[in-house]
Amino acid sequence: MSTEKEIHKAAEILAGAQNAVASCGAGISAESGIATFRDPGGVWEKMNPAEVGTSSGLIDTLGKNAAKLIPFFIELLEAFEQADPNPAHRALAELEQMGILKTVITQNIDNLHQEAGNTDVVEVHGNGFRLCCLSCSQVAVGDRRKLIMETKSKIQALEEYNLSSMMMVMPECSACGFRMRPDVVMFGETVKEIPRAFDAAKKSDVMLAIGTSGVVYPAAYLPFEAKAAGARVIVVNPNENPFASVSDAYIPMNAGEAMPKLIETIKAIKH
Repeated sequence: MSTEKEIHKAAEILAGAQNAVASCGAGISAESGIATFRDPGGVWEKMNPAEVGTSSGLIDTLGKNAAKLIPFFIELLEAFEQADPNPAHRALAELEQMGILKTVITQNIDNLHQEAGNTDVVEVHGNGFRLCCLSCSQVAVGDRRKLIMETKSKIQALEEYNLSSMMMVMPECSACGFRMRPDVVMFGETVKEIPRAFDAAKKSDVMLAIGTSGVVYPAAYLPFEAKAAGARVIVVNPNENPFASVSDAYIPMNAGEAMPKLIETIKAIKH
């Protein structure tokens, strides 16, 4: 079936939906300039995940050679600083405004779904701009660009790079004065809000799988859970259809191009 026919098929499915859920992977944020982790040229080709992907590995690397990580941190911060919600993010927000989409489940930590306008976002890997105290566990939400600007300024002002100085870059907790870390899931840590994610998938009438490779679990189970509960599944992925066994429509396009086309077609169908 041609791509245009798949778009129309997907639009017809969504036009009749009342409780659609989107499960989004790194592909949707890549179109905002945030590098994926696993794809060619991604983060894990530049840095060893054992050195920066676990809490113990990061602490060990900072203790042995903190200077090694500074270019990596600055590059990552600048990518997040320059990113904006792209047409796919905005299309998902519009689907919510249309009363079709109820929940976005995301593996991304960049806050772009909220900035685009989605109100019910399940962040299974956390949020890089929500901070959690390492002592009392108090949580604080920061403004993305303000927090990045402050962090970059602190790093650039350091006279030496070591574990102690890098700890001082982290914000202080307003409750206890201890240091706070980004509230993100590192390797070996428990993913967040998974019961809520699976509950949303099971209650959905349509599951949109957008920009996800289908290899990161447990998030990769979500389209299968939705299908088993009676939902129809739409996959948007330019490279492959990792959910071919359960998908009802497959659009082989970048999300930023496909999602606005879907919106236009849904509006045409409804009118």
